[in-house]
Amino acid sequence: MKNFILFICIALIFITACSNSKEPPAIAKEELKDKAKLRLSMWLPEWQNQLALEDVQNSQQGLQDIRVFGAYFNHQDELLLTDNAVDMLQQTQQQFNESHRVILTLINDYVTENDSSVQKDSTLLHRLLQDSAARKKHINNILQVVEQYQPDGIEIDYEKIAKEDLSKYVQFLRELYRELAKKNVTLHVVLEPSFPFDVKLPNGPSYTVMAYNVHGYHSGPGAKATFTFLNDLIKKIKKSNQKLAIAFATGGFDWVAQGNTVALTELEAEKVLADTNANKKRDKASGAVYFTYTDSNNVSHEVWYADQETLEKWVKYVQRKSYHDVVLWRAGGLGVKTLQWISEQETGERTSPQKNHQ
Repeated sequence: MKNFILFICIALIFITACSNSKEPPAIAKEELKDKAKLRLSMWLPEWQNQLALEDVQNSQQGLQDIRVFGAYFNHQDELLLTDNAVDMLQQTQQQFNESHRVILTLINDYVTENDSSVQKDSTLLHRLLQDSAARKKHINNILQVVEQYQPDGIEIDYEKIAKEDLSKYVQFLRELYRELAKKNVTLHVVLEPSFPFDVKLPNGPSYTVMAYNVHGYHSGPGAKATFTFLNDLIKKIKKSNQKLAIAFATGGFDWVAQGNTVALTELEAEKVLADTNANKKRDKASGAVYFTYTDSNNVSHEVWYADQETLEKWVKYVQRKSYHDVVLWRAGGLGVKTLQWISEQETGERTSPQKNHQ
């Protein structure tokens, strides 16, 4: 009997200890798990190199890859890095080469000295990819850039791919990956949300899908991404044979009632908000901030932008769908709270850059 009473007492003590445990509840543990898994990277635009570098300096602890955006094409269909791009790449490598993987992004924008540039040029892509000889020539050009500038990775951001060039594009990725792997250089690929994700993509490269441009220059006012859009996009990318990272856009736009739509960084949007003393609101369908104001010429404006809270809401939404790799477009003009939030995402799992390029 004494043994039975002793057993009961021990059991009660054990139960009481468990009930007073500081172990977080299941929901809290899941949130901690999600935060620990988050891996953030960020693009740095060459046209805003100093501001972008400052943002990275102030948030580097939370970043995995640093992606320099980037290299365009000249009138000979050869890769072109502007002076700003070269300067940014070199500064990024000097400051972060030992701690982060520095990636150079290639964009199918056609730039000439005496004519206006063509952004996301489909005809350029056709010339680059049309047959094995053209692809080999383009790949050799990429390898020349790798040899000259020594990035840890190359990222392909080729958009508006014509349907008839799609299979050639996939073959190009396969061939490029094979050649870069010989030099211990990683390959990264950016895909538009309209990409046909049932197309089988080659193994090896890392893939990112753009989760933005719901509203912008092409539309009326609204957020760059909404939760409905994200939900639909995730359904689409689940068809892919690859696990994709999700890219979100910072900043926003000012839609002018009588004039052009103007792109704004987060800091620029917040300055307009403060200067106009407008009423700041948050959209439930997207988490984005929006406000309206009338300027000194009596012209109406509507501004939408993403702040730290917006980005965190978007990230948590995709994390609940098991997507933990996120890339931010872009550094340059980010708010203090946003930079602090990025910096706090350090996981201790950063991929160590391998520098033995051959």
